[in-house]
Amino acid sequence: MNIKIIVCQNCKKDFMIELDDFSFYEKMKVPAPTFCPECRLIRRLARRNERVFYHRICEKCNKKVISVFSEESKIHVYCSPCWTSDSWDGTSYGVDFDSSIIFLKQLNDLFHQVPMMNLFTLYTTMVNSDFTNMVSWLKNCYMVTYSDYGENLIYGSFVNHSRDSVDNLMCKEIELCYETINCSKCYKAFYSIDCESCSDIWFSRNCTGCNNCFGCINLRNKSYYIFNQPYSKEEYENKIKEYLPLNKENINIINGLSRELLLKSPQKYMHGWRNVDSYGDYLNDTKNAKRCFIGFNIEDSKFCSFVTGKMTDTYDFVNFGESSSLMYEVLQGGNQSTNNRMCQWAITNCSNLEYCLFCENSQDLFGCVGLKKHQYCILNKQYTKEEYFILREKIIKHMNEMPYVDEVGNIYKYGEFFPIEGSPFSYNDTTAQEFFPLSKEEALKNGYKWHDKENRNYVVDIKNKDLPEDILNVNDDILGKVIECSHTGSCNHQCTEAYKIISEELAFYKRMNLPIPRLCPNCRHYERLAQRNPMKLWHRSCMKEGCNNEFETSYSPEREEIVYCEKCYQQEVV
Repeated sequence: MNIKIIVCQNCKKDFMIELDDFSFYEKMKVPAPTFCPECRLIRRLARRNERVFYHRICEKCNKKVISVFSEESKIHVYCSPCWTSDSWDGTSYGVDFDSSIIFLKQLNDLFHQVPMMNLFTLYTTMVNSDFTNMVSWLKNCYMVTYSDYGENLIYGSFVNHSRDSVDNLMCKEIELCYETINCSKCYKAFYSIDCESCSDIWFSRNCTGCNNCFGCINLRNKSYYIFNQPYSKEEYENKIKEYLPLNKENINIINGLSRELLLKSPQKYMHGWRNVDSYGDYLNDTKNAKRCFIGFNIEDSKFCSFVTGKMTDTYDFVNFGESSSLMYEVLQGGNQSTNNRMCQWAITNCSNLEYCLFCENSQDLFGCVGLKKHQYCILNKQYTKEEYFILREKIIKHMNEMPYVDEVGNIYKYGEFFPIEGSPFSYNDTTAQEFFPLSKEEALKNGYKWHDKENRNYVVDIKNKDLPEDILNVNDDILGKVIECSHTGSCNHQCTEAYKIISEELAFYKRMNLPIPRLCPNCRHYERLAQRNPMKLWHRSCMKEGCNNEFETSYSPEREEIVYCEKCYQQEVV
């Protein structure tokens, strides 16, 4: 079989399964999917809460903690030290398989009995970094998520091996950077996007090896440029004084000028560096990575996202992936893990896990929750090796004969990932809402949970209109004051309506001569997301006259940008 066209049972659109796909499914001993790639991606993202925290109490030591699991989720929560300790064992929650009940319902019942860790954090590597999630090896960090190896970071997501930076997204090896997106190896980069190995740049995009550039696009190894025009060092320094110190008005002017230049400049069809035989978007150092988004060091894999690598021979994966292979329909896995299917959080030396939730250092588990260092367990009950494999086959047969059916009629036989309606998170608390937003009405119609905005009894100390225009007129009195967010809750960005400035943040703004932000942290995060291309692909042709190259790109045909193939783009950049 070379190619098969299937109608997605969820969105009813056609999707294609190719020969290589069938080879992978056969190797993993799973059936071909019945959901299209996008619906499968949404299904995984809808179980990923990266940034929304709730106050909880550890049910073991009674310590106050923050958690990604709300009280309404009815998930039992332990703090990280209690959860990782040997003072409890998940097999004490073990139950017998009941052939009269749908298996995924039995597993969901178990999930609501076994305690979960409050946050997805390697807490033993953290120093003074409490308000963080999906992180490790952080020091003095605040409200940073999905990041590793950082110091003195404030408000950021997917920021790795970095320090002394505020409000960044998808960055690696940055220092003294502010409001950057998809930047790597940059020092003192501000309001810049898709730049690598640059220093002292402002409002720039798609620049590499540049320093002292302002409002520039597509430059290579240049210095002292303003809106792509060269200046002497003295001329440059005098010219940018016209825009400094930054304030709301001149930021809007600069963004407008930069946008005009961007629309006149060709854009490469795909964001990334050093990729071989790969397509998708925001990829670095990949080889044969197909339809993958946001990751690096991916090889021989397809439909994978948020990968920190190195990951090989994997399909339908989200989140982490380091030193892993042969994963299928897995959310949050890695660290020498292999041959896992339909799992969430299969971390560190996990192999041969199926339909498992939050298991570590384990092998040969089926339908288990919260187990550590176990083997041959089903629904958290211990079996002999022979008993395990006999019962496993019985359950797979049962799943095919008595499948789970969700509220809109989708059928979940063996091989399908967990249904969204069983997620412990409200849809709008998850990464799915960031990339595939729904209204409350749409979410509830599909059977998903929704978290209504909480009533906040803020007494605003500083109205947004009364904020100082620039940092020169800001003193320490602003610390601890409640500042009105300029969106005032009118957006769909999880707006908190008000916010405070912390001392480390203010020190950074003063050091870098940056104005106080006028949006709350959530709205700033969503503003950065809006500047990132979607996790979707369109088949297009190079817009360079005379070129007939075709490609898959995240730039939709309706967009204004001029999109070139790799070859034509490289010929154009300066």
